[in-house]
Amino acid sequence: MSGRVLITGAAGALGRSVVARFLAGGQRVLAVDADEVALSELTPLAPSDALSVRRVDLAQSADVERLFADAVTHSGAPPAVVHLVGGFRWSRLAEMSDRDWSYLVTLNLETTFRVFREAARAFERARGGALVAVSAPAAFLGEAGVGGYAAAKAGVLRLVEALARELAPAGARANAVLPGTMDTPANRAAMPDADPAKWASTDAVAEVIHFLTTPAAAGVNGAAVRVPGSTF
Repeated sequence: MSGRVLITGAAGALGRSVVARFLAGGQRVLAVDADEVALSELTPLAPSDALSVRRVDLAQSADVERLFADAVTHSGAPPAVVHLVGGFRWSRLAEMSDRDWSYLVTLNLETTFRVFREAARAFERARGGALVAVSAPAAFLGEAGVGGYAAAKAGVLRLVEALARELAPAGARANAVLPGTMDTPANRAAMPDADPAKWASTDAVAEVIHFLTTPAAAGVNGAAVRVPGSTF
């Protein structure tokens, strides 16, 4: 019984591209998101034996533990886990509210910790597996107005690096992808005067994510792979 690739944040713009890429590669997918309506829009992509969807609150430990336990029970240990959940808010630190800080930390870092913990347990039991998470170039440099976001994404990257070392004895791997600005409907709406041709396409980011889970990337562990688009 081969497990399903578990993809969180699957109903977002990048998530749809990642789900489609894994399905095109012949893998079975468990697509996870907090938005049940958006998840339902994924179901036409493939029959239920290839694609299943599940609404989960990844900020709740019990929900994440149940997600992995059920996945293993029904399909076996996931051969790969792709964690796409994250969010951005611009704010100078002097003006940042507690709510904005909590939003950034919860969405970017708390969900990552809970998914990583269960993935580590599953991979160590299975003696293998590949995890890919999404960080950001901001993890390397906190620009004005993005301090909270940069701190959270740096935390994601440090967790990936630590997990890579912890998983290596079990033959499992963890890596991060750091996209530049991606060409999504939300970014086009937020930056109407920008040139989206210079941004990274979600399909290009999905291609890198998929590669990092394949045997061809077996020697890549603890890496931070940038996908900058046409400008760098």
